Parts: sequence; C-alpha cells; structure tokens
Amino acid sequence: MACVNAFSGAITNDDLSQVLKTHQSRLMGFAWIEKPLEEEMAVKELDDAVNNLGFKGLKLHPGVQGFNPADPKIYPLIKKAAELRIPIFIHMFPWPLGTFHFYKPENIAILKKNVRDATIILGHMVPQHFMELEILLWEPGIFVETSFGLEMIANLYGLDFAEKWLRRIGINKIVFGSDWMGTQDGDERIADNNLKIYDQMNLTQEEKNKILGENIKGIMELD
Repeated sequence: MACVNAFSGAITNDDLSQVLKTHQSRLMGFAWIEKPLEEEMAVKELDDAVNNLGFKGLKLHPGVQGFNPADPKIYPLIKKAAELRIPIFIHMFPWPLGTFHFYKPENIAILKKNVRDATIILGHMVPQHFMELEILLWEPGIFVETSFGLEMIANLYGLDFAEKWLRRIGINKIVFGSDWMGTQDGDERIADNNLKIYDQMNLTQEEKNKILGENIKGIMELD
C-alpha cells in the first residue's frame, strides 16, 4: 500500500477521494487543508475529508501554506486530527526559499507540547536540523520520514554514518517515503533513489521491514 496526498494546484481532496475509492486496497489518502489557520473552517474541512471522503491522514506544508507549526492558530486543526485518530504529515524541508524559520524542530516540540495526543510524521528527515531529531524523537507520537533527507545525509557524511544515525534515533521511529514520483535532474526517479539507499546499508531484514512498512502500518492502525 501507499499513502498519497492532495496538494494545492495539483489535486483536490474531492478528486483524490475518487481515486481512493477505486483503489481502496492499495491507497490511503492524506487530506490537504488550503487555509489551515482559519480555525473553524479548517476543522470542518478536515472532519468532512475524514468522515465523508475517506481520508486517513492530514498533510501540512508550512512553506506553501504560510504558517509556523508553533503558531497557536494551528492547534485546533491538530487537535481535530488527534480526535479523529489520524496522523499529521508535516513537510520539514525549507522550501520555498525564505521559509527556513518554519522548519525548526523546536516548533514541532512546542506544537506537541500543546497537543499531546497528536501523531506527527516529520517529512524529509529535517536535513538542515537533523541532529536535533535525537532529542525530539524521545517524545511519543513523533516519527520521521526519510525521503530526500536521508540521501542528502548519506551523500554528505557517508553511508556508515547514515546507517548509525538511523539506529541512533530509533528504527521504530522511521518510515520510508518515496517523495514524488518524478526524476531528479532528469536522471533516476527520486523514489528509486530513496529505496536504493536502504539496500546499500547493512541493515538487518527486520530493520528494513520496519522502515519500509511495519512502522507506518502501526501508525495507520492497520495491525
């Protein structure tokens, strides 16, 4: 199975929900809320996406949506996600340019302190602040998705370091992500590059199984 999400300018919740209905055994959808800081409307929109459209998670992109995860105005939406027992995937790579301050792990720590029951997946391994993950991931209900970020760390510091780092922050806290399905610089598909890196590491089969499926299976309550 795969988790897919709606995204501004690409596909709406309504359109994606039709795809999900056709492929229920293969796809789980994460909803997109266009204006997450408009508290009452955002909460209502998420409730509809989950209870009427069949979504199983929430996707947030601070840079595109223009918010800091520590902003109290986002708390009602996060509390609603926690109430609905769905995970929140938060993009944590500084894009677009000029949004670097949104992606500090301390923002997630503040958010989690105020919404204790939230289950949060940090997208792309927060590569600009990845050393801070060790402390942040002590908190229950926080996980890290590795697409792009793990490849960057391995390229800069070596596969041996990247492998040790995965174990350091906890194999049970890590989920594989493909990112989008296009190519990087017109060469290999990004998804293929993200998969290949695990084969190059000396991970046990049990560790690979957890990262590539078992952990997200638990997060999505599919056990």
